[in-house]
Amino acid sequence: MNWTFALPTQVTFGEGAAEGLAAHIAAFGSRALLVTDQGLLTQPFLKRLREGVAWSGVFADVQPNPTVENVDALATVAADADVLVAVGGGSVLDCAKAAAALVCNEEESIRAYHSEGAKLSGACLPLIAAPTTAGTGSEVTPFAVLNDEQKGIKGPMAHPSLYPDRAVVDPLLSASMPLGVTACTGLDALSHALEGYWSKNHQPLCDMMAIEAGQRIFSSLPKALATPGDRAARSDMAYAALLAGMAFQLPKNAMVHACSFPLSGRYHLPHGAACAFTMEFAVPFNAPAMAGRMERFAEACGFATVIAMADAIGELKRQGGLPCTLAEAGIPAEAVPELVAESFHPLMNNNPRDVSPDDLEQMYQELA
Repeated sequence: MNWTFALPTQVTFGEGAAEGLAAHIAAFGSRALLVTDQGLLTQPFLKRLREGVAWSGVFADVQPNPTVENVDALATVAADADVLVAVGGGSVLDCAKAAAALVCNEEESIRAYHSEGAKLSGACLPLIAAPTTAGTGSEVTPFAVLNDEQKGIKGPMAHPSLYPDRAVVDPLLSASMPLGVTACTGLDALSHALEGYWSKNHQPLCDMMAIEAGQRIFSSLPKALATPGDRAARSDMAYAALLAGMAFQLPKNAMVHACSFPLSGRYHLPHGAACAFTMEFAVPFNAPAMAGRMERFAEACGFATVIAMADAIGELKRQGGLPCTLAEAGIPAEAVPELVAESFHPLMNNNPRDVSPDDLEQMYQELA
């Protein structure tokens, strides 16, 4: 029972919370740079949010799985801003977090800190994060997942300075998510809850949030997939994603996320789909090493057994139209050795059960 919990991000949650964005901006200055993506620029809610704020500019060139170049370009235009306001999914938030740090550090490219070993100083431009998806939890974590295409490296960078200063979580901003995005982000949130719970670094407060997130996801994600206009389900999922982000931000992720990097980096699966891809295998695989804790998680979420919970994950993937086999993901069977080798990201060290190449070989063969 020796543990530490910290969350430096101020969180404002609720329907309509984003309407108070101007007051949050005013706490940091008057020159606010809006960071978003091209797909959101035409959304009516973003047009409303832009009213009443004297924006210093808009940066909308963030691509899915943001690259080193995205971050560097954003940092160039962010240098004169008092505060960054990131409105978007995990890619937008991660790009803004990394750029906010780069602006206040010495190196010219985020590559130096992401993949070349340079250390961030801790200085960072103020950042307000307003997620438009219910999944990544990036608004309350000190991580930014970036893709260095030049070096062929996709993975997270981590530093306490990457926590956003404020998170404005308005469930109404996620109401327009299409089916596939709802499934990807919802299962990403579930992966955060599960991995925060089973990480070797888990602790009581994070466990509580992980279980609460899992309960709400298994209850509300099927409703959000079946009835996109269900506001109660959307609100539940926004809250669950927030809790799941809090649940893993200190314990960190493990097997599922380690395996996700080659799936998304090499074969371009969306991050949530890449995490969901191996989750059914990882749940029963890890259970024997958890001294009954996985059974308690499953029971709390309404399942009689761990296997029943794993089966429910598979059903959510199918309901959301996500790939369940290598063939459906467009990955040839002969790529299995490559996937095995590239799945041993350092996050694998947080897994409660040791994972061998043979274990992953068996997993990917079963997923073929």
